[in-house]
Amino acid sequence: MTAAHYQACTDWLNRTSRRAHLFHRLFRWLPILSALCYLGTLGYLFWCQSPEWPFFLGVPALTFLAVTLFRKVLNAPRPYDCLSYTPFLPATPGKGKSLPSRHTTSAAAIALAFLYLSPWAGLFFSILALAVAVSRVIGGVHFVRDVTIGLLFSLPFALLYFLA
Repeated sequence: MTAAHYQACTDWLNRTSRRAHLFHRLFRWLPILSALCYLGTLGYLFWCQSPEWPFFLGVPALTFLAVTLFRKVLNAPRPYDCLSYTPFLPATPGKGKSLPSRHTTSAAAIALAFLYLSPWAGLFFSILALAVAVSRVIGGVHFVRDVTIGLLFSLPFALLYFLA
């Protein structure tokens, strides 16, 4: 996307205060919903002494640690720093660490963990992960490549568990 595309998204989202408020809340709560469901399910699995709880903990935890280190080493600039526009979501100029999107990577890892438990839950959380990815781009804080790599980043960690 170009600066004009990002700015057009921001302008559309900000066109009315009601729309801006709705999308700010939506974009904020999508990853929180995913995380809360994950933590609740993890607690339940642990409490029930389910044999699935180590996998359910392991994939998202390893993915989160790996993506955090990877982002720190890469320190890729964010689109609003490269293209000079004002993003819809709150942003810190010069923050870097754009590639891959940690929100998207975490949501994808949670989706894969739920997929291990149930195909339907996996499908629901995969759709939620896609919504998180779209919100990060439309919100102007990530490039499309950041969220695409974020969606794929957790696959190797999940495959280790699925194949074990």
